Amino acid sequence: MISCYQFKNFMSGYIDKDLSFQKRKYFEEHLNVCPQCQKLYHSIITTKTNMANFPEVSVSENFLSNLQNKILAERNARIQVGMSRGFALRRIPSFAYGFAAALLAVIIGFYLLEFQPNTRTPQAPPKLVQERIRPNPSIPNYEQSNPAMMTPGQLANSESARDSLADIPEPSSNIDPDFQNKIKTVKETY
Repeated sequence: MISCYQFKNFMSGYIDKDLSFQKRKYFEEHLNVCPQCQKLYHSIITTKTNMANFPEVSVSENFLSNLQNKILAERNARIQVGMSRGFALRRIPSFAYGFAAALLAVIIGFYLLEFQPNTRTPQAPPKLVQERIRPNPSIPNYEQSNPAMMTPGQLANSESARDSLADIPEPSSNIDPDFQNKIKTVKETY
């Protein structure tokens, strides 16, 4: 047995004899037991029969083109009236309001994020990194020993660049072999 909703869906197929045998059987079973669906079915059959009895109407050959011209003329008249009224918010498509609101929200968000004061305090590097970048007290002041940082007069009055670089101790060969792994660990932590 089918429901009234399914009955209504099957009705045009049943009238046009376009249903399978099984669906026709279900349709007829429901039609025999449901008075509301019987009333609906009989009203549709009566309407179809009455429409078949109407006399045929003949129209002129240029009926279609005349109809299209009248529709276009009416539409153009409405457009002209709308243009004469000037700017109206109701003529703006609704999606334009949503787009404008989204654009405004992005601009405000960018403004707030860009010009917000930086309240985060800078963090000190880990101790392992601090130990590696701490200046060595045995090396003289970098600016004084680096010829690239000297003015021409200072360079002329100082020892040669080779002599000043000779004061810098060679890197020690007792570097921890696990140093690279420690740096990777520090980078992963921060």
